[in-house]
This record gives sequence, C-alpha cells and structure tokens, in this order.
Amino acid sequence: MAITIDDLPVVRVSVSSDWASVTDRLLTTLKQHDAPAIGFVNESKLYDNGRLDSTRVALLQDWLNAGEELGNHTFGHIPPDNTPLAEYLDGIQRGEVVTRALAQRAGRPLRYFRHPLLHTGRSLAYRRGVERFLAAHGYTIAPVTVDNQEWVYARAYVVAQQREDTMLARRVVADYLRHLDSAFAYSERLSRTLFRREIPLVLLLHANEINAVYLDTVLTHLEARGYRFTSLERALADSAYRSKDTYVGPAGISWLIRWALTRGLTVPNEPREEPYVDQLASGP
Repeated sequence: MAITIDDLPVVRVSVSSDWASVTDRLLTTLKQHDAPAIGFVNESKLYDNGRLDSTRVALLQDWLNAGEELGNHTFGHIPPDNTPLAEYLDGIQRGEVVTRALAQRAGRPLRYFRHPLLHTGRSLAYRRGVERFLAAHGYTIAPVTVDNQEWVYARAYVVAQQREDTMLARRVVADYLRHLDSAFAYSERLSRTLFRREIPLVLLLHANEINAVYLDTVLTHLEARGYRFTSLERALADSAYRSKDTYVGPAGISWLIRWALTRGLTVPNEPREEPYVDQLASGP
C-alpha cells in the first residue's frame, strides 16, 4: 500500500496551532513504520495575511529532509466542478511555485498531482484538457484506491477536543479506526471483483490532528492486515492503474469505482461515517 497525505502543510481545522508538532508526529510515525509517503501541498496555506510564511515553508522542507516526496494539490484546493478550465489550470501552476523550488534544491522530483476532493471534471473534454496540461508539465495524476471519510472524523474529533469531552473524542477515534478497516475491506473486495486479485492500493489521508495522534495505530492495523508499505511510484507500476477510466460527473470517487463504472458494473455503497459523527463535523 502507498500512503498519500493531502492538504499540506496542515489542515486548518487542527486542534493544535502548532503545525510543526503535527508535521513532526506524522513524519516520525512514517519513519517508524518504514512507510514512504507523498504529501500533497496546497500552497495557499503557506501564506499568512498575504505574505509567504517561512515557518510554514520550513514544514515542507521537513518532509523532504525526512526523505518523503511532495506533490501538487493546487494552490487553493478549489475543485473543477464550477471552475473554468483556464482558472483551474492556473491554480495548478500557482500551486507549484514554492514546492517545485524546494524539491529542485533537494534534488527531488515534483511529479504527482492530485485533484481536490478527487473531482476530475464534469465533462470528458474538461478532463482531457487537464490531463494534457498535466502531461505537458511533467505530472502524473495520483489516483486513490482507498477513499474514506477520514476528513469527517477529523472534524468531529476537533469538535470533541474543543468541548473537552474526552469520552466523545475516544468514541470518534474508535469509530474512525473501525471505519478505516471497513474502507480497506471494501477496496480489497472491489479489487478482487475487477482484477481477481488484490492490487497495490493507494490510501488517502490528510495532514490533521487525528492522524498526527493516531497514524501509528492506523499503520499498525494495516500491518496486521498483511500490508507492506511502498512508494506511489511502485504501486502505480501495477497494470491495474492503466485500466480504462471514462468517468465524468460531480462525484469525487476512488479509481476502483471509476474503473468499475467504466466497465458498466454496479458498485456497492462505500462505508460511511456514523450519523453522530456527521452531526459533530457539521456543527459550529
């Protein structure tokens, strides 16, 4: 399994204002599990009141210093749904200015791009326009084959922490871990349906407080399921990732589901968060 972590440097809803601590805990855990990862950057988060913040830029350098790779997640995390193509492409270019310079100085590539919310466009013409642009700029789209509702649990965890409700926070974490187990099982089943085997999977997580605290538990669960961790490059070398994908529409869905829909298959519903988690995450 390849680990990918979105919304670097840190998701803004983090309980902790110490972005360095969140970054350090994520990188320390990845190293402990010998798990290579790629972090996808929203460069808008590098700015504070319109000025580039050197301390936030340093967090990206920490990723590179730890031997991890960085990718482009657009400047402002604006999905393509209602965004003109030219504006979306501009967001991709603006999203690489700092990251590419850091990667070049570190002798590392900047070669992967991830669509915000996994939305790739509502028309095939739009999709193809983005794909041509990315190819011309040396990018490969980073697919996801273990999608999940982690971001909802992360927001609910923040609310529980803000309320200083320890029991509620523990409940959210326990259900989050169960949810991830269900998401792994779902992807494994769909992989067997499509390919008659379990392909190397690509997991989507975010740089947030719940993962800073519990990523060790998540990776330990994966190891118990029999997974070994690999780079995104090695995962994508599997022939499954060259499967035909003609999906267009409003949903941000995993590539396993895209491939299934392209084949005309009926896809079972994905695991979802518990209603109370959704209510917590949606609250003030």
